[in-house]
Amino acid sequence: MKNDCNDNLVIKNLERSEQAKKVYRYVTDVARRLGEATSASKVIADLFSIHIEVQRQKLRDNCEKLFFLDPLNYGKKSVELVWRKVYYDTIYSAKKLHETHHDCDNYLDMHIVSGIGHFHNFIAKVQAEMRVNLKDLDYAPSYNDEEYQDDINSKLIEHDSHILYQSILYSCLIYLGDLSRYQVEIFNKSGASIAARYYLQAAQLDLTSGMPFNQLANLYLEKNYNLDSVSSYIHCLSCLTPFEGALGNLNKIFEKNNQFCCMVTPSESMTQSEHIQITVANFLSLIEKWYFLKDDENIPKLCSNVVQQLKLSMDFTKVHLPDINKNYNEYMQAMEEEYANPAYLNSTMIHHIVKICLFTIAKMKESDEAKSFACKAFTLAFLSQTLQKLHNQLENLGFKNPANNYIPKYKLNQPEKTENGLDNIETQDNHEVCPLPNGSEDTYYEDLKETGSDDDKEVFINGDGKNKKNIPRRRRRRRANSLDSSDLSDNSESSSEETDQTCSDDEDAISDSTYASDEDNSDGSDLEKKVEEKVNGSYENTTDMVDNSERINKTASENAVLSNALDSEGISNFLHGDNILPSLKLLQDWVLTEKDLILSCGESGESLFQCVVNLLNIFQHYFYKNNDLLSKSSNILIQAKNKAKKFRLDYKTIPLPEDINLRGTNIGKFDKDAAEWQLKEKLKLTEFDENIIRILNFIYFGNQIAKIVPRIKFNKTMKIFYLKKVYPPKTTHKLNHKRSREWHSSNKQGDKNEGGLLRRLGHLWLTSRVRELECTGQTEVPSLLAVDTTALYKHLRRVKQLVRTRNFIILIPSVVLQELDELKRDCSAARDAIRWLEMQLKSGSRFLRTQRPGQSKPMPLIKYPRKAPSFVHNFMQILEFCNHFNDEKQQGGNGDSEISGKSAPLLVLLVGTEQGNNEEQYKEISLLGTAQAAGISIEFIGDFYAKWRQTSHKNGKKR
Repeated sequence: MKNDCNDNLVIKNLERSEQAKKVYRYVTDVARRLGEATSASKVIADLFSIHIEVQRQKLRDNCEKLFFLDPLNYGKKSVELVWRKVYYDTIYSAKKLHETHHDCDNYLDMHIVSGIGHFHNFIAKVQAEMRVNLKDLDYAPSYNDEEYQDDINSKLIEHDSHILYQSILYSCLIYLGDLSRYQVEIFNKSGASIAARYYLQAAQLDLTSGMPFNQLANLYLEKNYNLDSVSSYIHCLSCLTPFEGALGNLNKIFEKNNQFCCMVTPSESMTQSEHIQITVANFLSLIEKWYFLKDDENIPKLCSNVVQQLKLSMDFTKVHLPDINKNYNEYMQAMEEEYANPAYLNSTMIHHIVKICLFTIAKMKESDEAKSFACKAFTLAFLSQTLQKLHNQLENLGFKNPANNYIPKYKLNQPEKTENGLDNIETQDNHEVCPLPNGSEDTYYEDLKETGSDDDKEVFINGDGKNKKNIPRRRRRRRANSLDSSDLSDNSESSSEETDQTCSDDEDAISDSTYASDEDNSDGSDLEKKVEEKVNGSYENTTDMVDNSERINKTASENAVLSNALDSEGISNFLHGDNILPSLKLLQDWVLTEKDLILSCGESGESLFQCVVNLLNIFQHYFYKNNDLLSKSSNILIQAKNKAKKFRLDYKTIPLPEDINLRGTNIGKFDKDAAEWQLKEKLKLTEFDENIIRILNFIYFGNQIAKIVPRIKFNKTMKIFYLKKVYPPKTTHKLNHKRSREWHSSNKQGDKNEGGLLRRLGHLWLTSRVRELECTGQTEVPSLLAVDTTALYKHLRRVKQLVRTRNFIILIPSVVLQELDELKRDCSAARDAIRWLEMQLKSGSRFLRTQRPGQSKPMPLIKYPRKAPSFVHNFMQILEFCNHFNDEKQQGGNGDSEISGKSAPLLVLLVGTEQGNNEEQYKEISLLGTAQAAGISIEFIGDFYAKWRQTSHKNGKKR
């Protein structure tokens, strides 16, 4: 019975195969005749004659029939044939005829619309026939027929059918995007977003293909001054299989951009649009030099100019549009002008700038990581400007930084004036720091003035209830040196040495990290003395102090009023997409992978760190902490906090649209096959939810930056972060005779025992060094490395790395320079090596030296060959150069033969070819044997480099 069924199935498959072959022959014949008729058309009306339309309909029907008869063998061919002969050739011919004949445009428009409908219907039919439903497509109609629903859920789809359907769907989405793009290009219809959606959906189906982004770049030509196109082309080139023509298209845009930069000169009378255009042009010119690794001396200057221009552009605001109700035509005209020539950096332009920078950094890392530092610094500066823009936007919406209520414990004391008008010698040029009760002396004096008594009062410093002090009724005279009792840096260091504490409250902290507490443990005696000083009238300008206190109180009252005046409508727009949070999400994910770059900022990154601290405090205060007063004044904040509680545990694993668009690239946050992508369909996030997740991600980012940067502290009492200020060191001209005598006595004793002290320090250093070597089990590496010609030009990257470590001194023999000079005509690598050597020698590198006169010593007991190839004579000269340093080692050794025999060689000759290759070419003398007889160590540079990397990795040293 089974055999009969199998035989019937085989016969049925053979019949379908034969029928498919007949249909394929008919389809190819129809396609040939249709192509001839299309090419013979003279006007657009001829393309849509009845005869040609009949042929197109036959080709569509039979290709669809062929697809379902044998999808594995003829499926892709049939779909491509329909696209090429029915739609692409027709539209291409119509575009050429459209230049001279503008009639019958309706035929072409209807043809494009019918093509869009045809491919949508084809996708739905394939989905129904093959019982396949891809979840990656977010808008295709699912086949919901009841009789097939159970079959779809229960039947396992074969792997081949799934791959085929995915490939067909990818092609159909590209075709749908092209048809929608033709509508935009030919008829100026506003359907660019629909075409872009088709392309992005195709990109998510095939993560390795760069073609969708090439088509997307063609769609957005000339938009935002070509910024969108460059971003898409670079994205295309970053894919695993980039589109072939993307590099040429990118070069064309860069050429036009360079021509524009040469023609335009900036002036003070520029409009905002012109300034934005010049800024984008200079930015693209800078990216071209970085992306293609072009050497240009003007790059630092151009980079600085672009940073300044972007900083000015960030401050531009939206252009005021006419009222749509009063004059619709003017409103639409202004909208089109703003779309074509934007007058400010909108969120889309900022997002493309971020993508271009990140892709360029990744490209430069693969080619030459050392050159990528400038691009990283530029991107970090742009991050700082973007954070400042976001901070200004939040302030305009009414958000106030809760850290503004933080009152510093110390105040810089200015020099006091004496009767003769000169500064007191004890405080001249001194920035002394004085403790203040509750922060400000002016406000505290005003409080005393209003009460008119010196009764006991409780003083709270920055809201800390533990630091309450009672103001004494007794008044004592202030001691002379009470102002010198404390210093800001000393107190800060003492507070940072306290036990770190965890923000354990889930409502107050999002991270499980620990931060240094800033408890205000002021000295009680200092506080009493300061109060007495104010009550006794030790300050002269009391009237100015009263005026200042009134002004401060007035400002505080105004801030209290503004804290409740939140722009609810603006906040709603902000949380529904009117922000630059997606761009910041990409930047902060990148910055967290560049810890060394953050630490290298130092004091120059103060504005960046301060902005991070301000935004972190604002977001935690308004969107994360429980604040009933603020929540009751704004319903949108209540909704936002509820969403934040919902996503509090899973926000880091949820992919956002900016992550989805970068899926599969080398700058994406998640792996292309990660399980997190399934959450996209499960959660069905709205734009409001996505922005809440971005805010939570920023809070996490701020906490991580606080871990990395030591100057960012956390005040556990007020639940705020703050950036520790760096004050100039305290200097004083007051002479302490006791300390002076101690110093002089210790100095005299040091002169006597200086030799013994140095001897003990040297002994301790040697002991620690021996312990390190015993722990690592590694011998000392050589300090001198000589290289031959092959190693220098074939392995230049490794030689550069060895020089960059500053652990070795690279020696270049003179004969190597001569060989490079002979090779430079035919070998580009030799020219690169010569240029690099010139740059290193010109800059005076201490870790690269050339052979000097007299640094050569013949090797004893070795007979030199007379008739030998030139490479043998050259190698012998290199050995003589190395022998000179070996002889110096023997003469300058420590005299202990056992120790010197066990130590590593002073010099190692690195060769660029595997050992033994030259022996086969010339057998009269063994070059390796000659080197061994002379005591010269020879290693292949690849082996030496690998051993050095492994050794440095085990020792924990930075390479």
